[in-house]
Amino acid sequence: MDLTDEISLGVTVLSTGGTTIVPRQVLEVLKLKPTPSKREKILWTQEGEEIIVTKGTPQSSYKKTMLRRDGRAAVPRHIMEAMKLRSTPRREERIVWVQKRDQLVVRKGTPQLNPTK
Repeated sequence: MDLTDEISLGVTVLSTGGTTIVPRQVLEVLKLKPTPSKREKILWTQEGEEIIVTKGTPQSSYKKTMLRRDGRAAVPRHIMEAMKLRSTPRREERIVWVQKRDQLVVRKGTPQLNPTK
């Protein structure tokens, strides 16, 4: 895997309720601004072995989750299953948010460090 075209945007922890904080850099890239009057959605799509995150549309779908005002979003069940994430009090699961070319990708685990960047 060539990491030269990837930029780490943050690492978050999956809570026991299946939610996680969306990093500020991700909100900026997706142009998401959660406000009381505007409901923003995040679309989670599995493409092969990668999970792609994009800005959702107002139409509801099981692949979309609502972005809360505090910057938290639920991780859909199908994504948790694909990434083999478990939300338990005894186990801390980490989610890595990466910008890969023109896409935002989420992965399980800790980020791989690239000393050239």
